[in-house]
Amino acid sequence: MHEAFDCPRAPQDVFQYIVDFSRITEWDHTILSAVKTTSGKIAVGTAFDLKYSMGLRKVPIRYEVMEFEPPQRAVLKGVSRGFTAIDTVTITETSNGCHVDWRAELEFRGASAKIVPLIERRITAAGVQTIKDLAKALRDDAPTPKLSPLQRVADKLIVPGVLGFSRFGHQHAEKHWQPVTASMRDKHVVLTGATSGLGLATAHELAQRGAKLTLIARDAVKADRVAKEITAQTGNEQIEVRIADLSEIAQVVELGKTLLKKGEPIDVLINNAGALFNPRRETSERIEASFALLLLSPFVLTEQLFPLLKQASSSRVINVSSGGMYGTKINLKNLESERGQYRGADAYARAKRGLVIMGERWAERWADEGIKVHNMHPGWAQTPGVEESLPQFAKLTRRILRSPEEGADTIVWLANATEANNTSGLFWLDRAPHTTHLSRRTVEKPSERDALEDLLREYRSRLI
Repeated sequence: MHEAFDCPRAPQDVFQYIVDFSRITEWDHTILSAVKTTSGKIAVGTAFDLKYSMGLRKVPIRYEVMEFEPPQRAVLKGVSRGFTAIDTVTITETSNGCHVDWRAELEFRGASAKIVPLIERRITAAGVQTIKDLAKALRDDAPTPKLSPLQRVADKLIVPGVLGFSRFGHQHAEKHWQPVTASMRDKHVVLTGATSGLGLATAHELAQRGAKLTLIARDAVKADRVAKEITAQTGNEQIEVRIADLSEIAQVVELGKTLLKKGEPIDVLINNAGALFNPRRETSERIEASFALLLLSPFVLTEQLFPLLKQASSSRVINVSSGGMYGTKINLKNLESERGQYRGADAYARAKRGLVIMGERWAERWADEGIKVHNMHPGWAQTPGVEESLPQFAKLTRRILRSPEEGADTIVWLANATEANNTSGLFWLDRAPHTTHLSRRTVEKPSERDALEDLLREYRSRLI
């Protein structure tokens, strides 16, 4: 097979995307799964394990990079039980982008060789369609997802809503996803809560895609180990660690000052750090811990880093919330959960509701500043935080919980996808916008939204 096409993209970005066969399922629909199985940067010797759909059979293929000359040429060899494939990709720079030339040679063995004459046309047609799909993916013009009336209804029905939070919801949603081919190369991402769970999965994937990461963590030893592990696994050495206990607002402010002094524009800020506290506890600054960590801290940090977000050509803020917020309303008279019986899950949900409100307000205020703001929730993911804070829930739902990577997928998509830059202020799950309220009882008045921001500013003024 020999196919070619022109692409209006920089050769290095096209090359980087094509040779990363761990993402081949985005454009080759004959491949059911793909994973990079070697550590370090993609280079000669990098291996990928794929599963190829051959009728009702799932055929394993192990691909290895044999030649690697970025961004002009790569040769990958795939070996399966019944055949060997040699794929040669040549990329030539043009005045409008680049020209992609793909040659694929197949050699069948044993029983497979005997049936080739019967399926040769089908194999060729599938190969041609695959390259057409790759060319389409590289055009990077997927439509922006919208909240449909049907989705609004489904969100408010218990069974669809609950199933949507599970790994089954993720599996159903991914069937409709578009490829993400925009480059993250050298994009500066500041990520809080980066050493475990969703944060760690996000950091690893963004590092694999070439992003420059500033990881914010509380434990210096753990953070340093995580940074070294990510570098070893991905080959990405552009990883910096900053230490701060984000439940302590004084440390949040010092962190912001450090980043401002360095002066590096921020392309993506991900407010992910979180924890669920039981019983009620206060920080050294005499603030209830859930409110401090989950709402006040990201408010202070995001507002402080506004100048660096504005300096980037097109920046994004991503607030990681929780589906638990659906069951609660912001309570301005009880932000620190001082009244009534304390339940950590309720305090967590109220703080996450407040963060979503602030995300919507930032989206409105910064609409003309080139800053997009996204709120999202990861569904029910099996993370150390869930297992520690909600052991009964984790035990009861372990068969339907998402992996950290599945939970983090929408965070990565919001940070990377071109179409995510076409909208702001929405609430996302599985790369699709969802409603923020399931009933009228949780809807806050405009005056309450104003009052929340005023209160957060009062806290900030009092503490710094």
